[in-house]
Amino acid sequence: MKDDTAMDIKNLEMQVNKLTREGKMIESIDAYFADDCVFEEPDGTKRNSRKAERDHLTKFFSTLKSFDGATLHAQSVGDKVSMSEWTFKMTSGEGKPIVWNEVLVRNWDNGKIVSEKYYAA
Repeated sequence: MKDDTAMDIKNLEMQVNKLTREGKMIESIDAYFADDCVFEEPDGTKRNSRKAERDHLTKFFSTLKSFDGATLHAQSVGDKVSMSEWTFKMTSGEGKPIVWNEVLVRNWDNGKIVSEKYYAA
C-alpha cells in the first residue's frame, strides 16, 4: 500500500495534472482514480465509479470539434487532499468556443483518487 504523505500526493497530483494539460483525461482516470471514485459536479450531480466518469467524459469529448488546451493556474496539496485551478478551452461540434474555469478538489487514499469535486470558478 502506498503512503498518503503530502509529498506522495504532490507527485501523484503533478502526474494527473500533466495528463490533464495534454488533454489525456481518460488516461488519467484509468491510471489514478479508484474504481469506486465519486465525481461531483457543481450542481451536485454525482457519478459513483471510475467507469461512469470515463463513459461521461468519452461521450462529452465525442461532441467536441477540438480540445484546445488546459491551463493549470495553481495547485495545492494538504492532508490526503489536493486542489487545482484550471481553465479549459474547447470548441463545440458547432464550432462555438467553450471556456470552463474550474477548481478540482481531489481526496486521496492508498495512492488513488477516491473523490473529485468540481467547482465552477
